[in-house]
Amino acid sequence: MKFKIDGEIIDRPAIWWENGVVYMIDQTKIPFNIEVFSSSTYREIVYAIKEMIIRGAPSIGAAAAYGLTQAVHEFWQNKDFENLIDKAYNEILSARPTAVDLKNGLDVVRKSQGLNPEIALAQANFFAGRIIDEGLKIGHIGKELIKDGIKVLTHCHTGSLALVDHGSAISPLVQAWKSGRRFHVYVDETRPRLQGRMTSWELAQYDIDHTVICDSFSGFLMAQGEIDLIIVGADRVTRNGDIANKIGTYSLAILAKYHNIPFYTAFPQSTFDPSTDSGEKIHIEERSVGEVMNVTGFSKKHNTIDEISLYLENTDFRNPAFDVTPVHLITGYITSQGILSASQLEDSLT
Repeated sequence: MKFKIDGEIIDRPAIWWENGVVYMIDQTKIPFNIEVFSSSTYREIVYAIKEMIIRGAPSIGAAAAYGLTQAVHEFWQNKDFENLIDKAYNEILSARPTAVDLKNGLDVVRKSQGLNPEIALAQANFFAGRIIDEGLKIGHIGKELIKDGIKVLTHCHTGSLALVDHGSAISPLVQAWKSGRRFHVYVDETRPRLQGRMTSWELAQYDIDHTVICDSFSGFLMAQGEIDLIIVGADRVTRNGDIANKIGTYSLAILAKYHNIPFYTAFPQSTFDPSTDSGEKIHIEERSVGEVMNVTGFSKKHNTIDEISLYLENTDFRNPAFDVTPVHLITGYITSQGILSASQLEDSLT
């Protein structure tokens, strides 16, 4: 991904391996600062995934693959190698439960024949590289949905930071913009983690026209005829075509159906889960109530990034990170293999 720091254009993926260290752009600092988090052990990868330093299902999957690779390097000479790798595998797997990419990234490394440090790294690089390639293909395939003058709604963050590079739902927007089409993007801010900040930041890197809106504003815009197309990402796509995605996606899909607005989801192969029949069987992650109670932002008064509380300490909260959108609400699936129907997913992506 390309971004600007003090006028200089930097080209970096969201996560990469260098001399045994895994580096990742710290997504908790965007858009106020661009900082790089470094991990020397798989335990720091677990921390980065849990604390959402790295986020977006495919980028999490790449982090998991690199984390297990670090474990292979650490324990290679240990006589209890197999048990220690299994322990590291399970620790990384438990970091976040909903996105299937995490398990897929681990399995690409763990199930390698003749597993050793060299093979582990090659497999992790292959996994991350395939996601990058698919993100670009998703952009070129999905851009055919983006017509001059339309207004597109996005939810959560689905850009280069979330997909190692290029992005899923954002990728068609970027490729369409590069091809000369002009349109407007409405960006849901996406409470409670406000991932819309990252979407806005990435769109700004390409000078793509966009407006950030509160999540509850989307229905009003649809009723006013201000939304022509909705594209979201996915954290898990089941065999029947149900998707788990950021909380609020289900509500958007219902509103889109009512207003006859096409509703698409974009994702790489690593997000497809043919082993899960339907969305009813997806485990939905519940995160800390502090994410709802508190908000982090830039203080103009103190020139610092501060966390403030929005509610009294004894207030009760719930914070599910995802919801499930059923197949009958989804117009199509934007993948590297084309824009698919639900019935085409299993044959095309397995």
